[in-house]
Amino acid sequence: MAFSGQGVRKTRAPWRHITKGIHMKTQQLGQFTIDRVTEYEGSFAPLKNILPGITQADIDAHADWLKPNYVDEQDRAVMSFHSYLIQTGRHRILVDACVGNDKERPHRASWNRAQFPFMQSLAQAGVSPQDIDFVCCTHMHADHVGWNTRLQNGQWVPTFPNARYVFAQTEYSHWEKTHREALAKGDPSPNHGSFADSVLPVVDAGRALMVKDDFEFEPGLYLGAAHGHTPGNCVLHAHSQGRRAIFSGDILHTPAQLINTDWSSNFCFDPQTSAQVRKNLVHTIADTDTLLMTGHFPTPVAGRVVSHGDHFRFAGADQTAT
Repeated sequence: MAFSGQGVRKTRAPWRHITKGIHMKTQQLGQFTIDRVTEYEGSFAPLKNILPGITQADIDAHADWLKPNYVDEQDRAVMSFHSYLIQTGRHRILVDACVGNDKERPHRASWNRAQFPFMQSLAQAGVSPQDIDFVCCTHMHADHVGWNTRLQNGQWVPTFPNARYVFAQTEYSHWEKTHREALAKGDPSPNHGSFADSVLPVVDAGRALMVKDDFEFEPGLYLGAAHGHTPGNCVLHAHSQGRRAIFSGDILHTPAQLINTDWSSNFCFDPQTSAQVRKNLVHTIADTDTLLMTGHFPTPVAGRVVSHGDHFRFAGADQTAT
């Protein structure tokens, strides 16, 4: 999610921080365990600003299941910003890296020099930054790379010092070129400056691993190309002992897109291609046991896609409240 749409940028919705309140129940996928590492969750922006194709009539017609969990009473999308921790027995992989702390994000007030309890959430899963073997960024928007780095003595350094940071080469090349062109024009680095403070320091530290779209972390855990939201966007496939999951990143921002998979968000680089990727994903996994690990759905963030008349809905997996 790039958060550069004009209508969305002007929204200053309050957030409800729920790290202490609701946690995804640990998902056991064969031999893999999956935990949610929460940064924050809450009402974000008017749904019609996020999905230009949706109408008020659409929202009203589906209010029985969209509200209040996915859309609030002011018709704002409720969204979550979180990572996933996958523990395979061989590796610990962090999927996506949220917004991050201390980052200069003047065009997004809720992110600017933020102090999110992400590290506390990671600790609740029983893991320290030193324990992470891989960081997998499905794409390089600012809210998926932020915790790649942390501020130390005025410098951005890798947050996970022993990890290899897996970047799809197609994605990196696009943003590196965009970054160079911006600097040549005297413009800020792209994606709210996140390429400069959350990607390049990882590369400079020698921790980046540039890979093709089909990179395999280990048997049963591999990337798949899902271009459209960004030029090199990927998903992560996981399967173990007959069970399957897909970490969908920003192919879907909100369950409202299950009403009509043609509705791409204002954050998509190529809306038409993004819509086709979304449609293929939804039709492939609908009414199966494949677990969808979503990038921005609010609690419950994990679940399954099910048919409902002429569209689809999201059936969330069990979650616990504490």
